[in-house]
Formats: sequence, C-alpha cells, structure tokens
Amino acid sequence: MKRSFHAQLRAACPRGAWLALALSIAASSCKKPDETKKDAVAEDRAGATPVETKFAKVTEQKVPPRLEVTGTLDPDERSEIASQTAGTVLAVNVDMGSIVKKGDVLVDLDSREAAMRLDVANATAASQRARLGLKGPGKFDAEAVADVKMAKEGADLAKMDFERTKQLYEQGAVSKAQFDAAKSAKERADAGYDAARNGAEQAWVALIASQSQAGLSSKSLDDTKVRAPFDGVVEAKRVAPGEYASPGRVLVVLTSDTTLRFKFEVPEAQSGLLVVGGAIEVRVAAHPDKIFSGQVKRLGASIKAATRTMPVEAEIPNTDRLLKPGFFARGTVQLAGELQPVLLVPKAALVATTGGSRVFVRSGDKVEERLLATGATRGDLVEVTGRLSPGDEIAIENVSALADGVAIAK
Repeated sequence: MKRSFHAQLRAACPRGAWLALALSIAASSCKKPDETKKDAVAEDRAGATPVETKFAKVTEQKVPPRLEVTGTLDPDERSEIASQTAGTVLAVNVDMGSIVKKGDVLVDLDSREAAMRLDVANATAASQRARLGLKGPGKFDAEAVADVKMAKEGADLAKMDFERTKQLYEQGAVSKAQFDAAKSAKERADAGYDAARNGAEQAWVALIASQSQAGLSSKSLDDTKVRAPFDGVVEAKRVAPGEYASPGRVLVVLTSDTTLRFKFEVPEAQSGLLVVGGAIEVRVAAHPDKIFSGQVKRLGASIKAATRTMPVEAEIPNTDRLLKPGFFARGTVQLAGELQPVLLVPKAALVATTGGSRVFVRSGDKVEERLLATGATRGDLVEVTGRLSPGDEIAIENVSALADGVAIAK
C-alpha cells in the first residue's frame, strides 16, 4: 500500500526537523494576502538602492486668522447692448469671445434715413437763423432783428408825430380829426412793433426746436453705429446682417472681465471679523497651481435669515484673462483677530495626490510618507495642515523617486 505524502515526509525527516517544517508551512498558510504583499514591498524597498536627497525643516509662522470660502466669479460689468434706433443691420463686427475697447463699433445699422432726417433738421435751423439774422453763436436779442428794428423806428416816429400833434391840438392849431389820426397812427405803430417783437421771439423758439430736432437726428445717426460702452469681451452676439433691429432689441452681450467679482457668503459668527480691504486668495480648478489675489470690497447689509450667512464681494484682478466669469472658486479670506500659528514647507517638498499633497519626513535612515492639506502660498513656502511638527526634516530633492520606507543615501 502506498503511503501518503505526509507519511513519506515524516519517515524521511527526523522528528525535530519534521516539526519545524510543519510549523513553517502552517505559519505561511495563515498570513493574509495583503500582509504578504506589504512584506514583499518592504523587502523590495529595503533592498533597493538608497535615494540621494536633501532635506529642509518645517517652519512655523504666525499669521492673521483666515476663513475658507467657496463662491462664484462674476463679471465686474455685464451689459446687454440694445439698439437705440431702428434700422437694418449692415454688419456685425464682433463674435463670441471678441475682445473690444470702449467706443469700438460692434454693429453697423443702415444710416441713410437718419442722415436725411439730420439734413432736413439742419436746413430748417439754418433758415430760421437767417430769418433772425444770426450769424454766430452770440446771445439772442430780439431788438437786433431787422423786422423789429424797422417796427421800432416806425413806432418812435409815430410817437413823435403824436406828441407834436397833441401840443398843436391843445393850442387849437389843429383839428380834432388830425389829433385822432395821429393817435391812431401811433397805436398802429406800437402794435406793429409788438407784433414784430413777438414774431422774433417765436422764430427764436422755433429755431431752438429745430436745433433740438437736429440734435436728435444727429443722435439717431450716431446710434446707427452700436459701440462698446466699456472695455470687455463679447459673451454673445444676437443679431446677423440683414436682420431688422428695432429700438430695444439686444444685439450684443458684453462683459467686463479685467476685474472679476468673487461672490461668496460667510457664516454669521465670522461676519464681524471681515473688513473691507481685507486680503483674499482664490483658486480655480482650471488653474490648480495658480493663486489669484484680491481684496474684499463689499459687505452685505444684512444676514440672510434662511442660511444665517452674509453675502460678500471681493474684486480679483484678471488682466491676463485666465479667469472666466462663472468659474467656481475656493478662497481664503483674511479676518481680523489675533495671529495664529501655521506650518510652512517648501513647494519643492510637495507631491500632488488625489485630494491633497504628500511629503516625505526623515525617520532615521529612511523616509516616512505624510499626507497633508495645503493652504496659502507665501513665496516659495506653502501653508500645510497635517501630521507634521516644526523642525521635522522633509525631503526637497528627488521626491518623485521616494516612497514610504525608502532608504536614503548617507
């Protein structure tokens, strides 16, 4: 009869050797797969060539208290530019994303009708000025109008004739009929003078109306060129050549993006620690390695009852236009209050990970991995929170070659 494998092995081995071998096999079979893998990785790292690196110490500084906030970036100005006059669209000079300066022509409307109305108004005004004898921008004087001058001279002569006739009548030298005729002539001359003066006044008012109409026509002509009211970027165009633009129709949407408003809310408890002019640093997902600095500019007038928060606005310079209106942003806003300690590490020590960063701390002749959360940047240093202490030595060279438990070259 054949013996089992264990019986054969027991017969071939001395009693003590057999017991040791059995214990070894049992211990090996009881280990979990993860522990076996970790042991293998540790053995590999222990046997790997030590990595050369340099170390820097973790430092501590005291800074003003700050609050982490989230919010949205909005344009400083946003305008839906509408047509001020009616006309057919001849040309649209911009498209979505076009960068424009204040005064640039965005849309051209047909200007022929407006130009003709202006010509008519100018001609009417010129005719009335000629009637009044106005040659320059001098002040209007009704007495200087030719018709008024003639009427006044006639009135003066009639008055003088009436005075002489009256004296002669009182002396009995002329008849009552001659006196009455002189009196009637004087009254007619006075009425003619008043009529001439009133006519000149009416002509002056008509001239003012014509000049105003000319001004309106000039504005209508100018409005056929739709211009940018400020520097900005075109968010959308809503018209095309050949369409009819009625007054009030939105043609172009323009936003001012060289400065953006970061709108966020702070809890009621911290609202009293915010100050206008306080510093704020903003980060966006589109540029994760860049920090955008700004200032708090406006504080809400009241607390929202539903959320117990106060709305706040900060202004973020955006001259390079890396930020876009509508970006979701995370900010760190400076608060009033006593200074608080923070830990600082060199940028070179940080290795980005999902949701944070890691550093490698010297631990004897090896390095130990520590996971951290990063904060504000101060030159070449970054604020961090995590399992670190001031004075800890962290690797700043060849960090990509390091891993937890890797030996370092002496």
